[in-house]
Amino acid sequence: MTMATPDTPETKQSLRKSLQERRRSTQLGSSEVEQLTKRAIFELSKTTGDVAIYMSLPEEPPTEKLIAEVRKLGRNVWLPRISGTDLLWVKNPESFNTGPYDILEPVGDAVFAKELTQLGAIVLPGLAVDVKGTRLGKGKGFYDRVLVQLNENVKKIVLLFDPEFILEIPKEDHDQPVHTIATPYRSIHFTKPD
Repeated sequence: MTMATPDTPETKQSLRKSLQERRRSTQLGSSEVEQLTKRAIFELSKTTGDVAIYMSLPEEPPTEKLIAEVRKLGRNVWLPRISGTDLLWVKNPESFNTGPYDILEPVGDAVFAKELTQLGAIVLPGLAVDVKGTRLGKGKGFYDRVLVQLNENVKKIVLLFDPEFILEIPKEDHDQPVHTIATPYRSIHFTKPD
């Protein structure tokens, strides 16, 4: 794969496309799901407070088990649903509907991310993360809008398949670096830039 030239939206788009194609052909075995869940739990155990977690699509690193495990630990879990261009968050939801993009969405009273004052960590979706901790999302910007509302001390964790830790993603001004990525095989931590 050739290195992307920085700062071209097309590059981000074509990177997205090739990553999404590869992801569609990636199948995690149950032991890998288990490993990924354990690793994510371990990273979350270094934080306190509530946790916000994405609802995974079939091709994404799965979060269903993770959500159940975090609930078992007695921590509040906030799950998102789409409202226009924003994500709203529901605490410890019990029931779900299928929302846009075929994502399961929690039913119940929902708040904006800025109201998650007890949040200690957020588990974000991403197609890839590079060596500087830049996350490549799907391009709709939902999570970029969420991150702006959160305290900077909230730990940002991205679950990935191993090959999705890559050298370089074209960075834009609104891109916030993540703190940690977890794959079934390893965790990688990024120090905050000075």
